[in-house]
Amino acid sequence: MSLISAMYPSVTALNAFGLGTQVIANNLANAATDGFKTSRTTYAERPRYSGVGAAVQKMESPPGALRPVEGLPEGRGRGVVQGFLETSNTDVALEMIGLILHSRAYQANTKPVSAVNDMLGTIINVKV
Repeated sequence: MSLISAMYPSVTALNAFGLGTQVIANNLANAATDGFKTSRTTYAERPRYSGVGAAVQKMESPPGALRPVEGLPEGRGRGVVQGFLETSNTDVALEMIGLILHSRAYQANTKPVSAVNDMLGTIINVKV
């Protein structure tokens, strides 16, 4: 196994956790948007040692709370009951916990990349 291929699982994990951080940032940015549905990132090992894959999916449940709204035009509103709007189903506390977890996972996956980088630097300096 070459040094470059040793870095590949960490690089794919960095990409996956970067996507997860973007999803969390989008959820937090839209936490106050009526009708917004939170998204989640799921991670899975790719076959044959080819790293980590990520997929994004919308979370339809739990539904957001219903908020009464007056003066909506006819047919307007995403609520279950006429005259009500469904608020976002984003839980800000859970999103912040997820942000901390993604930050630590990202940080942990930079260590192998740094180690390989240091080894390559040492090899280049020895050969010169």
